[in-house]
Amino acid sequence: MGSHLVRFVGLASSVLVFMFFQIMEERAQTLRSVAAVVEPLITTSGSFSIIPVDTWGAGDFEAFTDQLFGYDTQRVNQLSVSMDQTATTFYEGDLFFRKLRLKVGLNVNVDNNFIGKLNSLMGYINYSGFTLRVQTSELRGSAIWSGPSVATMPSQSSFDNSYISVDLLYYPKSGGIGYYGIGYTSYQLPVQLDCLTYDTTRQEVWWATQSVYQPDMAFHIYSFLFGIDTLHDAFMRTGSLGQRDGFGIWMATQDRFGGGLSYISSQAQQWVETANGKPLWSATQIAMMVDYNLTLGLQWVGDAGPVRLGFGLGFNLGGQTVMCITPKGPVDSSHVDASPSVYLFHYGPILTGSVSW
Repeated sequence: MGSHLVRFVGLASSVLVFMFFQIMEERAQTLRSVAAVVEPLITTSGSFSIIPVDTWGAGDFEAFTDQLFGYDTQRVNQLSVSMDQTATTFYEGDLFFRKLRLKVGLNVNVDNNFIGKLNSLMGYINYSGFTLRVQTSELRGSAIWSGPSVATMPSQSSFDNSYISVDLLYYPKSGGIGYYGIGYTSYQLPVQLDCLTYDTTRQEVWWATQSVYQPDMAFHIYSFLFGIDTLHDAFMRTGSLGQRDGFGIWMATQDRFGGGLSYISSQAQQWVETANGKPLWSATQIAMMVDYNLTLGLQWVGDAGPVRLGFGLGFNLGGQTVMCITPKGPVDSSHVDASPSVYLFHYGPILTGSVSW
């Protein structure tokens, strides 16, 4: 009888111990699940950069290079674009696009672009190394036409347009390139439309009678981009550069190239046809962009309790060229072709701050 009682007590104790550990395991699993849900709600990161005084310039790229290298062509810059200094801002990280997106008023879906849609699909989060960055600025100034006048085409015009770039970036966790991604850029500028036609005497495409300008040509361009940023690498403790806390040299460089569509407006088309006496070959333009940005300065990265901070002060210089061609191929002698070639540059002091907790 006593031996049976001992066996029963031992069996019952084993069952109770098993049930205890089973319950503890289930509760631990529940806590892990809760932590997975709560962690993105209580941790966040983001960076904000500003060029408080951004100096802008723009013009006809092919006319500029012809003059620079001494080429004797009829392509001359007849449009003088004077641009005001404005402020340029950069927002990056889930602090702005998940926590504060309604308060800071950032529109990542400008022009209903694909990058904004993809970001919405990913849930506005920095998921597995992906993050969103938005650059905003204003392109403001005046344009003066010095070429031959055309009926109803103004000799000068003013402009005040938004510049916005939405980028979805991927930062590898260790080594290699700093980051790469895809982006969308949208802005409007006054541009010179260089006109060509087929010259039957020369038996080649040659300069048409006259060029004109369009005060508000819109560019919508998708691009691939890549770059390095020592401040970001040090702040996130990743990458092959800048992995030390404290003060250091801040260097950020980025290359971007891509393409999209632009359109000659109906009003500008009328000016092209009036000036040259022939119908326009194509109002649709294939725009191809190359863009480069460089920042040099000083950085500091460190911890303040549970908060990680990063700051940078430097000088930013950036520029891009946009070359346009018509999708219909070479123009014939019965039509006139018109396309812009644009350069746009900016420079100024830049201040940036990053935070995570």
